[in-house]
Amino acid sequence: MTESQRFIPGPPQLPPLYKGQKIKQGPYTVTVTDDMVTQRERENEQLYRAWLEQQRRRQMEGDDEEYVGDFKEDTVRRSFIRKVFCLLTVQLLITSGIIAFFMFVDDARKFLIIHWYMWIIAMICFMCSFCAISFSESARRTPPFNYIWLTKLTLSMSYLAAFASVFYEIEIILLALGMTTIVTLGIAFIATITKFDLTMRTGLMTVAGLAAVVSLIVLTIVLYFTYITAIHVVISVIGMIILSMYLFFDVQTIMGGRRIEIDPDEVVFATVQLYVDIVLLYQYILMFMGLVHRS
Repeated sequence: MTESQRFIPGPPQLPPLYKGQKIKQGPYTVTVTDDMVTQRERENEQLYRAWLEQQRRRQMEGDDEEYVGDFKEDTVRRSFIRKVFCLLTVQLLITSGIIAFFMFVDDARKFLIIHWYMWIIAMICFMCSFCAISFSESARRTPPFNYIWLTKLTLSMSYLAAFASVFYEIEIILLALGMTTIVTLGIAFIATITKFDLTMRTGLMTVAGLAAVVSLIVLTIVLYFTYITAIHVVISVIGMIILSMYLFFDVQTIMGGRRIEIDPDEVVFATVQLYVDIVLLYQYILMFMGLVHRS
């Protein structure tokens, strides 16, 4: 028996199932099948692995008993939050530097405009990196691959942000950056101190996200046939509202103490969620500020 297996109490387990068993699911009675038995065994195995990982983290915190129980968990969460926001700060500094480079260096700005199709390559690189981090546990947890994917995502997203910024004046970009900073800090502060738990309303998030996507697609199709400034304003407002909501949700999952929490081992994944929210929010704010300035 290993050290991690000597911790008590034991791992949480779901009640085992056997073929032919009758179980109640709401108003229905369901007969257990082989697939359901296999699924239950898989769920219990995942619970056991998660329990072992939790015990391993507690042991790695140190053998001294300065922190025990909830105090030790708080220490793990605080360390996780520090890592996430340190990485996020580095990402945002890199993005700001790349935007400044393309804005203030004439040759770089001309390259960005002339070779406009390069944004397609950057978009593909971003999507590949984002999907790898989101769906592959080894890609987001195993060093140095997790940091390689994070670097690819940061550089590609920074290029896309620079491409979106190059068509606006410096004053508009600075205003958008300032407004993005204020909105981000305000949302993070409110999400941390409020008792309202958005993680308990994932259904609302899903419905709002789908409605926003459908609305943006329809409005984009309309813009393809005719140019209406009001539609651009509506698109930017919808984007800002939805991204602010997702930023609020992601901050609460990272800070902990809510119904849904991000595992403290998911540093790269948590950082990516916040980074993508903030950069996309900046782009929609930039669009809105540009439209207001032109009008």
